[in-house]
Amino acid sequence: MEECRFCKIIGGDRIKEEIIFENELFIVLTDKYRQTSIGSICLLIPKKHYTNILELSVDHSIELIPILKNINYSMQKAYSCKGIRIWTAVNKEAGQSIFHCHIHIVPCNSLKDRIIASFPGIYDLKRRVLRLGNNKLNADRNFELANKLRSEMIKHNCNEY
Repeated sequence: MEECRFCKIIGGDRIKEEIIFENELFIVLTDKYRQTSIGSICLLIPKKHYTNILELSVDHSIELIPILKNINYSMQKAYSCKGIRIWTAVNKEAGQSIFHCHIHIVPCNSLKDRIIASFPGIYDLKRRVLRLGNNKLNADRNFELANKLRSEMIKHNCNEY
């Protein structure tokens, strides 16, 4: 079986990845395919391969909420966002496309941001059609947004990366 994309990143294949946070159990990186009107969407990923959030160990489950709180706080400071949306999918029928647990953390300030957060497949389809397959974000913009978030994580003293 081919190693999943997230396992490759966790294993060290991090070229062009913007890592926001990392500890012994989790890694947080920006979604290089999507952003909202105000900032980077982040992916919170356990380093151990679990298919979905319902398979997390007790240790991973306990560590998850403090990391989400730190990312939330840092996003609100870095992007001046008024809210965040946290979502994940369990199984293909619910929209899961990468079968390694990951949680999307989406900064929101507008209806458009909520649409991006709620219907990522539609947003991705629009981008693929309009850009004819080139659906990655501008690397410089992704780096800039990631740096703003990393700076807030450091100020908040929650960055182990």
